[in-house]
Amino acid sequence: MIEKRITEDILVFEDFITEEECEKVIKILDKQTENGRLEWMPISFYESYSSVTPRDTDEEVKEFGLNNNFFSELEDRFIECVASIHGLDKSSIFKIGFHSQKWEPGAYARPHSDNTDLEGNPSPFERSRYAAFLYLNDDFVGGTLKFTNKDIEIYPKKGMLACFSGGFKNIHEVTLIKSGTRYTIGSFWDDRDEVAYPEELKKQWQEEMKSIREKQNVQKKEWQTLLEEGYKISENGEKYKIEELG
Repeated sequence: MIEKRITEDILVFEDFITEEECEKVIKILDKQTENGRLEWMPISFYESYSSVTPRDTDEEVKEFGLNNNFFSELEDRFIECVASIHGLDKSSIFKIGFHSQKWEPGAYARPHSDNTDLEGNPSPFERSRYAAFLYLNDDFVGGTLKFTNKDIEIYPKKGMLACFSGGFKNIHEVTLIKSGTRYTIGSFWDDRDEVAYPEELKKQWQEEMKSIREKQNVQKKEWQTLLEEGYKISENGEKYKIEELG
């Protein structure tokens, strides 16, 4: 594994897992989708979808030849890398999310901060203090990780792990995927247990999150209706025929 520090709190680890392991993970995800064990759900980024990460005991893990503790060890290695970036003990890292992701052609994520708004104000996602993304493939066009306030662009490479602080100083986007499907394992982490946060603040997050989810659900329904009509939405918010992509 080759570690490359891009800034104080942006690192990439090349060959975090092997190309063969990446291919097997994608085969597992595809097989679990086919047999109904795994369902891809739309998230807040356009044409991007999330699902659970396979479990060590899933029959497909054995079928495609991964060791029987591959995914639990993978999660543990994520924790070690996140902790190492910030000089923390791994026991102080708490999981907020650890999930499979895929980005279809036409997908993108506009510039955002993982745990604040675009002015740096705290958000209900405050506990997403650190992020780590494992790229499972690179046979797609576009889909780079671009830090818009630092003129830094990371080009996905199969088996690469990208880790960074999720706050305002690391505003980032995922550029338009022009062709191919982008597979990742995404994760978010905190260095404080949930009990460390005041109850009043957690209640405030719940109320704000409820409002955010309601708006997102309306947006997702609008996106789905357009898809059914044969349209997608450009980065500029304009609809276009699906066959016009690229």
